[in-house]
Amino acid sequence: MVDVSNIRQLTIPRPDAWTLLGSTDDYDRLSGSHKEQILFLDAAATKFIYEYLSSAKLVGEDISDPFSKGNFKNVEKFNDLADTDESRQRLKKWLFKRGIAFRTWVYVLPNYNRHPILMTWKMVIKYSFDLFFNDDVTIFDDSLNWCLFYFHHDILFFGKDNIYDPADDYKRMEALNEVKKKYPHFKFPY
Repeated sequence: MVDVSNIRQLTIPRPDAWTLLGSTDDYDRLSGSHKEQILFLDAAATKFIYEYLSSAKLVGEDISDPFSKGNFKNVEKFNDLADTDESRQRLKKWLFKRGIAFRTWVYVLPNYNRHPILMTWKMVIKYSFDLFFNDDVTIFDDSLNWCLFYFHHDILFFGKDNIYDPADDYKRMEALNEVKKKYPHFKFPY
């Protein structure tokens, strides 16, 4: 069974197709240490991670404003993406300032559901201009406490501090259970 705890074992060698990192030749030219931090997910892991993202509801239906439903306390934008060296450096600096540790493994999911990647945040920064090029991309980690979304009109959105906190739900359930114990014949409408 696929889970976030074992997903790193469910990888494949580089696909023989175009990926977010470019052509097969582009990938083959990467250094060995970078390839160790870039893993392509197999079919079972791919199916799981897209369903996981859908269930987590990190991104809303309006992809031009993916966090408009208020699922994160803080949302920041980067809309200075251009095909210049200066813009590439500003993008890398902006990504670095998100405060995610370089060694954090993140899921990089292209919109078209093909060849999702598990990579370190360091590789996201390093290859950011390749990742954020043509189609929508969603990036998040196991914590589900933050999400980066690239909208194909050259805008990046970063949401952090996920508002959903199960602790509040647990407290409500405890209170409800106490009421049920105190009044066992009370008929709740739900």
